[in-house]
Amino acid sequence: MAMLDHGVSAADLETTLSAWLEAGAIDQSTAAAARRLNTRLWEATRREGLLRVLYDTATDLTGIRDVEAVLKAIVRRTRSLIGSDIAYLSLNDYDTGESYVRVTDGATTALFRNIRMPLGEGVLGAVATGEAPAQSADYLMDETKSHLESSDTAVAAEGVRAIMGVPLRAEGKVIGALLVADRHAHQFSSDDVALMESIGTHAAVALENARYFSEMANALARLDQAQQQNLAHTRALEELSSLDRRLMETLASTGSLPYLLNLLAESLGTEVFLVSPMGEPLADLAADADFGSLPALSAAEESAAKRAAVRFAIKGKLYTVMSAVAGDQHLASLIVAEQLSPARLAVLERSALVLSVSLLLERTFQDAQYRLQLELIDDLLSPRAENAAALARRAGQFGLANHLQLVVRVVGVPDDQRQRALSILRHRSEGAPGIIALHESHLCIIEPVERHDNPNEAGGAGRTGQSVIDELTRRRITATVGTSEQVTGFARLAAAHTEAHAVLRALQALSRHGEAADRAALGTAGMLLGAMDSPFAGQLLTAQLGPLLGYDERRGTQLVLTAWTFHENGGAAQETADSLHIHPNTLRQRLDRIDALIGASWRRGSRSLDVQVALRLWRMKTAGVSSAGT
Repeated sequence: MAMLDHGVSAADLETTLSAWLEAGAIDQSTAAAARRLNTRLWEATRREGLLRVLYDTATDLTGIRDVEAVLKAIVRRTRSLIGSDIAYLSLNDYDTGESYVRVTDGATTALFRNIRMPLGEGVLGAVATGEAPAQSADYLMDETKSHLESSDTAVAAEGVRAIMGVPLRAEGKVIGALLVADRHAHQFSSDDVALMESIGTHAAVALENARYFSEMANALARLDQAQQQNLAHTRALEELSSLDRRLMETLASTGSLPYLLNLLAESLGTEVFLVSPMGEPLADLAADADFGSLPALSAAEESAAKRAAVRFAIKGKLYTVMSAVAGDQHLASLIVAEQLSPARLAVLERSALVLSVSLLLERTFQDAQYRLQLELIDDLLSPRAENAAALARRAGQFGLANHLQLVVRVVGVPDDQRQRALSILRHRSEGAPGIIALHESHLCIIEPVERHDNPNEAGGAGRTGQSVIDELTRRRITATVGTSEQVTGFARLAAAHTEAHAVLRALQALSRHGEAADRAALGTAGMLLGAMDSPFAGQLLTAQLGPLLGYDERRGTQLVLTAWTFHENGGAAQETADSLHIHPNTLRQRLDRIDALIGASWRRGSRSLDVQVALRLWRMKTAGVSSAGT
């Protein structure tokens, strides 16, 4: 009894009992009783140890709050307590009628870790129905169990033979199964089954607790996130309210557009660009990218159509564009050189609405101003009499006075670009003295000479209107500008306009498109403008080109045109042939004919100058250029 009390192994006890039996100290019944008592003591000790381990396991499991960590802890502890090769846990999917392996410990193949079994099939499916624990000593050879080819393949790949499992129940519902497996065939003992059931009970409770805790934690996180969003939304609304007040103030102030852009840049903390629907910078803000490129224009059009901000990229740099729209009309676009948060996007969108109002107000004012300029140009260039005082008063609104030196410019642009050119030039001259409007089939500018720094510099660029050419060229518009001489007095503007228009027609007739000139800049052609309709002009043509004109009239040829093109190309035969679209041999034949009619001296020497002057006179007369005013 003392030995049993201190604990003795079965082998040591048997050795002692054998010795005592031989010595006659005890009989067989006493020895048998001692053996039975020792076995029961060892079983009690084992049960006590298992219960302690099970209690520790339950304590650990209920202390874990993460569902994934609980699942892993369950299979790890189960495998350790049972001493099996593999432990795994499945969860039921009642929508598909299957139980699928959720987590494993000891499994080495992906096939086994991803088994899905119909409820009621095999050991896994049978246990997952919740009826009772189930096992198989050698699953693949067990004909009493239903089999599924895919699961059998996974079991074979893992080398599993013996399987045992118990259902997992939570709140009266079977949520899955807890199983163990060994890679050798054997029968699991009733103690193993009982232990598995105890583990399963604790595991189901721990899993549900973890799930509830996770749901509660997620709910709290969502609540906190919603609260933070509400606070952020409240702050954003307060900022928008303050911004709205300041934006409304801009509409009541003069020069609202620059103030609006400065306010928007301050609110967004970044530079803001304002461009026209064609991508041209407005409000004198130079852009750091080509907003007239296809990506920028496409994004602006999309923003105008959607009434929302659109992101785009130019050369790897990201931008956000918000178009200002009134009705179906795209007025302008705001562009920010970065991606914006939702709150800052709201600022941009709100600003675009105010911008639309500001642009409409400005356009209304500009339209009214333009109508005044249009009527004023017609009156200044009209020969009909009008009250001089009223005319002077109206002209004075635009910085024009009867005593100032004035100049008239006539701008020729293609028909499809005329309105755009007018808009550009009006924006360019905004705030400066002078008027510009559409007059007849061209744009007409009347402005004081004082607005140019030095009319004589750069070959008379200020005098001839080269700055107009430069401005339109930057906007991809080809223009030709004819400028009058400086005049004083409104009464002389009509003649100045006639002169400027004659200079423009002369430039076009001489194929000098894209140039700006006055009579002086035209050279000899300018000298001829005042004598286009005089008897001398006819005498000059007859004296220098008479034989050629007569030959062309009789034969329907183009000898005069050939001579003019030849001189304009500096006597280069190939360039002349290309300009006339004829073969060089044909050109040589024409030149020989010209030599025969007026003499070879027309090509070079002092006479060539007379012929060139006559050819320019012919060119301008055939183009309908009339005498310039004086």
